[in-house]
Amino acid sequence: MSTRFVPLLLSLFWIACSDRQDANPFDSLLQQPPYASWTQQIEKDPKNDSLYYQRARLLFENQQSEPALLDLKKAWSLRPTPEYALARLELLEGSPATQFQFLQEAQRKFPNNFLLELSQATLLNQTGSVDSALSITTRWIQAGQSEAELFLLHAALLDKKGNSFEAIRVLEILHSHLPQDHELAEMLALRYAESGNPKIFPLCERLQQLDSMGRDATPHYYLGIYYANKQQRSEATQAFDRAIQADHNFIDAYIEKASLLFESNAYLQAAQVLDKALLIAPDHAPVYYWTAKCQQALGDRESAKLNYLKAYGLDNSFLEAKRAADELK
Repeated sequence: MSTRFVPLLLSLFWIACSDRQDANPFDSLLQQPPYASWTQQIEKDPKNDSLYYQRARLLFENQQSEPALLDLKKAWSLRPTPEYALARLELLEGSPATQFQFLQEAQRKFPNNFLLELSQATLLNQTGSVDSALSITTRWIQAGQSEAELFLLHAALLDKKGNSFEAIRVLEILHSHLPQDHELAEMLALRYAESGNPKIFPLCERLQQLDSMGRDATPHYYLGIYYANKQQRSEATQAFDRAIQADHNFIDAYIEKASLLFESNAYLQAAQVLDKALLIAPDHAPVYYWTAKCQQALGDRESAKLNYLKAYGLDNSFLEAKRAADELK
């Protein structure tokens, strides 16, 4: 079963659709290319759910979300399928109660469906029912299901339970199944870095081998995080420098290097690093935050307050910057 249609629904708002069997309000659009051929087929075979679904896919591809949603609902009403259920669940994103209600309906029609249960576990995780979600992911993993999304969710749930060691083990199993997945390898490398796990060295070496052009900064960055967590500041700084050399725009490497210098009381040098970062990312809140910390440490409270507020203005969730600014009143 293809599930490629489902991710397209993630960015859409829920549109309330009527159950009335009246004329489609987008008839004029649907009579035009590239939808006209599908519309003609639907007119000849109005009970064919797959025709509505295929037209919905085409509508979504062309940013026509509202008529696509009507077609999807029509397809479901004609013949409920797990595929249509997954699509409708995504449409209801942002309304957990409505999602749960429809999920229960879909699961009554399709009991023990893996993808529906994975959606249930995801929703339970989002609403804070970690134990219930974990019971679902555990059961499916024990049943031999090897879907990457399942392992990733299971690892995230283990993290929430404070079991980072087991979470890493789950990611290692997934990586062994998907050794060529670069994003997954990077995710695992970061976990190794944060936990001070020496397995980071062969993994980063492998990532560097795959980078024939020498432009991938992430292996150096992860090694920098590892060394920083081990309090090996000289090695960490060198690793962040290599990351910047590989990718001059890798803003996180500048910030990590500046934070190391700050922790070493090298406030002026840290501020100089942040000046370079500001040229690259003038709207990046953490740059202003760390600049403010350096200014505050150097005694320039007025400039520090302005930059704390600038960081908070760029990112209203950056409450630490707001508190720091308030303390400088």
